[in-house]
Amino acid sequence: MKRREAREIAVQMLYGLYFEEIPEAQSAFEQLLEQKFNQAISVNEVTFTLEEKDFCIDLVKNTYLHLQDIDELIKQFSKKWSFERINIIEKSILRLAVMEIEYTDVPRKVAINEAVELTQDFSGLRSKKFVNGILDAVMHREKNND
Repeated sequence: MKRREAREIAVQMLYGLYFEEIPEAQSAFEQLLEQKFNQAISVNEVTFTLEEKDFCIDLVKNTYLHLQDIDELIKQFSKKWSFERINIIEKSILRLAVMEIEYTDVPRKVAINEAVELTQDFSGLRSKKFVNGILDAVMHREKNND
């Protein structure tokens, strides 16, 4: 499975959803996710198996399911940078990674490494250090609370 590419598409979907009004109805939300997925794979000229597509959409769906708690964690650990000042692509990457750290069985270091690589691809070195720092703090917070 192309999990790296699925995460990249998921970040692009999260970015696109940032500009949308999220419908309350589950069926309308799922249609919107399908639309964003199709837009992202079209722009990137990639093909996904049904399993890869489901994985990608589940990443985004689970991120939105826990969005309020995820954003609170990001705010908690971005002390020197207000949440509103974090650019949308970095916010999307952080949201996805925090969701994976907090709500999946993906190894934390894998989630962080994937997020850092995505940040480097989309934003560059300074952003990479910022994202890594926040995610490292989230991971260590968890360890200290276990």
